[in-house]
Amino acid sequence: KRAAKKSKKAAAAHTRGLDPAKLDTGAVPAPVAGLAKQIVKDGGAVLATYRDPLGGRWQVLASLPIDLVEPTPFQRDLSETHVAKLADAIDKLDRFLDPIIAVPADAGSYWSPNGYHRLGAMTQLGAKAIVAIVVPDQDVAHRILALNTEKAHNLREKSLEIARLAVALAEMDERSTTVVVECASFD
Repeated sequence: KRAAKKSKKAAAAHTRGLDPAKLDTGAVPAPVAGLAKQIVKDGGAVLATYRDPLGGRWQVLASLPIDLVEPTPFQRDLSETHVAKLADAIDKLDRFLDPIIAVPADAGSYWSPNGYHRLGAMTQLGAKAIVAIVVPDQDVAHRILALNTEKAHNLREKSLEIARLAVALAEMDERSTTVVVECASFD
C-alpha cells in the first residue's frame, strides 16, 4: 500500500496570532530592551519595538550603521548579478522598502541571515545605514536559511551552506574541543 501523503491543513481565517492593536502592547522584555540600548550604543536608531503578528515574539525595527552588518558566515555566496539588479531597482525608486533581518553577533556587530543581496545593493549604492528587523534570538540565523524561498538553492550552494553551518554550530558548541571539517572546493 502507498503511504498516505501528509498535508498540512490551512488554519481557519483570523484564528492565529495577535490582533493589530496588540503588536505594540505589553512590557518589553528585558533582553529586547537591552538589545534596543545596544543598537543605540552601536550608533543605530530604534524605530520601534513590537511583537510579530503570528508568534507574538518581540523584535526591534532599527536603522543600523551599514558597516556593522555582515551576512552570516554560513550562507550562500553573493550573486553580483542579483546585487546589480537590486541596486538599480532601489536607485531608480530612490527608496529602500524591504528591511533585512538581523541578529546580534559579536559586540557591536550584526549578522543578516536574510538580506545579503539587499545589503550588497545598499553598500554598492553608498548607503550609510540599512533598516533591519533585529531579532534578539541568534538561533534564528541558523534556522532562517532553510526558509529562503527567493531562489531555489542548487546543489553547490546547498552543500556550501550546510558545510558552513556545521562549522558555525560546532564552534558554538561548548562540548567541542576540536572541529575538523573538510570541504571540497567548488571554485
